[in-house]
Amino acid sequence: MDLVERLRSTRLDAALAVVFVVAALVQNAIWPIAGHGLAELYVLGATLPLAWRRTLPVEAALVSASFQLIPLDGYPVLGFVVVILQFFALGADGEPRTAVALVSAWAAATAVVGTLLGPEAPVAAIGAVLVVLAPVLAGRVVRHLRGQNEALAALTRELADERDRAEEAAVGAERARIAQELHDVVGHELTLIAIQAEAAGTALRVDPGRAAEPVEAIRRTAHRTLGEMRSVLGVLAPTAPESATDGIAELSRRAREAGIANELVETGTPSPGHAPVSLAVNRIVRECLTNAGRHAPGNPVSVRVDWHPDHVRVLASNAAPRTAAHPGRGLTGMRHRAELLGGSFTGRRVEDRFEVEVRMPVGEQS
Repeated sequence: MDLVERLRSTRLDAALAVVFVVAALVQNAIWPIAGHGLAELYVLGATLPLAWRRTLPVEAALVSASFQLIPLDGYPVLGFVVVILQFFALGADGEPRTAVALVSAWAAATAVVGTLLGPEAPVAAIGAVLVVLAPVLAGRVVRHLRGQNEALAALTRELADERDRAEEAAVGAERARIAQELHDVVGHELTLIAIQAEAAGTALRVDPGRAAEPVEAIRRTAHRTLGEMRSVLGVLAPTAPESATDGIAELSRRAREAGIANELVETGTPSPGHAPVSLAVNRIVRECLTNAGRHAPGNPVSVRVDWHPDHVRVLASNAAPRTAAHPGRGLTGMRHRAELLGGSFTGRRVEDRFEVEVRMPVGEQS
């Protein structure tokens, strides 16, 4: 019970105690109880502890029950109601062993008082036990149900937190996917633009008349880049399936046009059901051409794509850079694409060349 709930419960129980005190005093005024002036003491002692029945259930029940042992010529009905409420709170908010001990002590005390007052001690003890045992058991049931409700509420909060974490993870994965797609598309095109701009600068110095061709190529590449960015954003929409906009032959042609000498060999033909693998092959070939133009400019690159009935193999080879390239998204993205489709990725240096080999299953496995 937190502090706010404790204060709210205390105020409610204090108001309840005031109501019972006033009602018991009114009842005693209308139907006086002979008890040598102890009736008022009984009323106050038995009812006032109601104010602490949930914050101090053991002490409140003990005090109210003790005043029930005062020998009077009759007892207000409200006094027994108070005892029932106190023992109910004891069962709901107290410890089980404490409740058992207090019920046992109550039975023993009523038996002793009954023996002193008359011959019906066993009957009085049994009746007294039943009066307090029933509310204690009812309180235990309420405590059990309350515990179940709290556990259910905690589970609901945990599930909500887990859902929020899953949503955050999904957003992070989507951001990573968008970043990878933009890297694959825009990085490739910007590499082509950089190579064409270098060619245009050389042409302007040597033969200005020949600069128009690379400048025009830059213009076409820039417009194509904008179109491909729009395509990527459309492809990344949740309801739109990914698809390759250009075949690898077109990628090879555009790379040669931009000054990246390359040789493409493709054997076999992908089936229409291989769309995810075809897209991955497209992106991997694009990245291989981009890396070759970026890290080994002026050197030819060879790309071979072999479609087999059960798998596809991509092998790209270009001159190794003179200095170790800073690892970026390219190789990581190719590895991620291959492994996502159940394939493998290898990037290795073989003598003076750098090779990339990717294998991915096709057919039913894809």
